[in-house]
Amino acid sequence: MTNLVSHTSPLDALTHALGEQLSKGKNKLEQDFREAYPILEEHIARKMRKKVLVDQFNAAYKHELNLIQFRKLLKEERARRHADGDATRCQSCGQLLVEAEENTAAETTEEDA
Repeated sequence: MTNLVSHTSPLDALTHALGEQLSKGKNKLEQDFREAYPILEEHIARKMRKKVLVDQFNAAYKHELNLIQFRKLLKEERARRHADGDATRCQSCGQLLVEAEENTAAETTEEDA
């Protein structure tokens, strides 16, 4: 897609080009995942299979994640939010959803299939 907007300076052109890159590719995927993260964690805490979450995320945001990529993004987003002090909590009991997930990780059998 060619942009026909004329820029008054090379700096304006660079700023515009970099801004467009933020809304494409991996950056777009990461932005979409961050937006959907609270809902995803809520459903993980309710024991929804991750495969279903991946499929629904892909359908909603028009991405093509597989389960391995989804888990990687989930782990990275949890770490990022934990480092920022922004861990997601269960709305009913207040427990950190990451802790709830870690407590049940040993029990994972068909959940991810």
